[in-house]
Amino acid sequence: MKKVHIWIGTFSGSEKEYEDYFNLQDSPCRFCIDINTDEYEEDFIGIIPLFNEEQDISILLQEVPIDMDDIEDVLTKCKVMNIKKGNAVLYLTDASLVVPNKENNFNGLKHIGMYNSSL
Repeated sequence: MKKVHIWIGTFSGSEKEYEDYFNLQDSPCRFCIDINTDEYEEDFIGIIPLFNEEQDISILLQEVPIDMDDIEDVLTKCKVMNIKKGNAVLYLTDASLVVPNKENNFNGLKHIGMYNSSL
């Protein structure tokens, strides 16, 4: 089964500023620096457009290809991390990725973990 890394949180800038964080034209991009890699495979990442307002985590997870059996685990992890709502979610389906400093803030988002994918 494929795996999916999930980041959830609140980004306070503009949509363009959010997209610039992932811009592969910058070498390396700021997201790449945060995950300690030179680049990411564009086919493996889901950069969901920002929501206008903060949403419950369960709403954000509807945008992520996560196995239904893992949703409760993500909700529990978010509760432990004191993440109640957010306006941003992204995922990366690269099981080989080892996220450094998982407790770091990734442009307003937190790495929730790696879970089974529904893909």
